[in-house]
Amino acid sequence: MTQKEALEQALKDLGGRAPLKDIYPIALKYCTHKEGSKIKEALRSCIHRDRSKFIPSPGKPVGWWELTSFQEDVAQMKTHIQELEEENERLRKVPTEDDFVERFIKQVKTFLKRDKKSVDEIRKILVALNRADAAKDLDNWIEENDTPLLSIGSASDIIERGGKKIVNNR
Repeated sequence: MTQKEALEQALKDLGGRAPLKDIYPIALKYCTHKEGSKIKEALRSCIHRDRSKFIPSPGKPVGWWELTSFQEDVAQMKTHIQELEEENERLRKVPTEDDFVERFIKQVKTFLKRDKKSVDEIRKILVALNRADAAKDLDNWIEENDTPLLSIGSASDIIERGGKKIVNNR
């Protein structure tokens, strides 16, 4: 491998950006050189000369280098991160299962004030949603709020006695 190729591979191995002191040992593994040669000086000279492949890292201390493609990669990653953040924001706005079940139960309670015959069907839906806890909460609510309807005869008796009990006509 040439010195240039070794430097490029070393920077790729290091994520595209690194200080020269970290680049040397990896680049030395890739390039062929004679023992005792001034290979570090040759690598340093190569990285300084070839601005088509290597540039000093902006915003980093002196001695940091990166592949020219690194900034393109960073720009692509920033774009991807922005897209993911937008998707996360959209997903945060999606109601959770608990939100859905809570709204569903609220609607069911309103509905049950008018039609109690549907309770079994609603329980089946909750159980199918694997929400036996919500079905139990619904049953408890029904039990707490289940006041028996007065018969016409009972209502008449109360009215005749001058009672002020109001007939529940759910």
